[in-house]
Order: sequence, then structure tokens, then C-alpha cells
Amino acid sequence: MKNELETFLKNSNLSQQSISMMSNLWNKRSLVKKNDYLLKRNQKENYLYFIISGSIALIVESENKNSVLGFGYGCSIITSFISFSTQAPTELSLLAISDTEILKISKIELDQLINSYPEIAKWYHSLIEKTLIGHLKRQIELVTLSPKDRYKVFIERSGHLVNSIPLKYISSYLNMTPETLSRVRNMIS
Repeated sequence: MKNELETFLKNSNLSQQSISMMSNLWNKRSLVKKNDYLLKRNQKENYLYFIISGSIALIVESENKNSVLGFGYGCSIITSFISFSTQAPTELSLLAISDTEILKISKIELDQLINSYPEIAKWYHSLIEKTLIGHLKRQIELVTLSPKDRYKVFIERSGHLVNSIPLKYISSYLNMTPETLSRVRNMIS
């Protein structure tokens, strides 16, 4: 399980010393069962999660509608970044959409590494930038692309998720009804 984390960190061009330090602290392993929450709205986020296997949906839940903002999947990182950064209660939920194995590092431990090691600070800064860019690109796609084009972009970028994530979550992520997603999929295939 740590092999996946170490491979992920090596692909980030970190030195072996930084990888070892992060691996030693990123050691709290958990299994989150399908349909269980890793984090619920109004809780404070204290961890950055590395997903070994499975899938987590980042969701805005309200009385009227739940909206999927993103996914975490094997060999990726997820958290409620606003709550993690500000330590304020989150407006988001992290829901396991399949049985998911994770490693987690606490904010306190990560902050100590960031404050002590410029290379790790640079890595974290890059992670935040990539996350922000991804979310902004998605917002642009939602307001400029047709449902068919949004699905095509999703397939190009995340086609490996199509068979592992229930379509109701994909349709929410693409801001369309499940029926529209079904029609779009039929048009493309």
C-alpha cells in the first residue's frame, strides 16, 4: 500500500529523503466502506488523504440537490481543501462511492514538513495549484460546453472512471440528469 504512495511521490520529482519523510508520516491507513462518509458537511477537515484504491466523491449536499464537484480515485489525493487550509467547518462531504482504502496525514504533520523542508512546501504548493486549475477548467467547461462535449472531455480526461463510478455521480459531476447522460452515451457509442 505504501508502494503506491511512494510511486506517486516519486512522480512528483521529490527527493528520496522527502519521500521517506512523507511516507513515514502518511501512515494512518483506513478502509472506508461504500456509502460511508470520510467527512461530512460541518465537520472540520484535519487530514489530507491518499487513495490507494476505490473512489471518493466530493459532494455539496443540500436539501434540494446533491452536486458532485470532483472525484478521488486510486493514486490520487483528496480532501476538503478549504476546511483543511482554514480549519473552518467544511461545506462539502467526502463520500465513498466504492470500498476505498486510504492513507492519511494530519494537517499538523504536513504543516511541520512544509515549514521545515522547502522541497515539500514546493510540492504542496504545486498540488494546490493543480487542484485549483482543475476546478477552474471544470467550471469553464460547465458553462461553455454542451452536455455531449462535457461528456467527451470527461472521457478523454477520466475515461478510466466510467466503469467504476455509478453513473448518477458522473451525471451530477457533469451537471446533467441521468437521462441526459444516457442519451449522450448512446449518441457517442
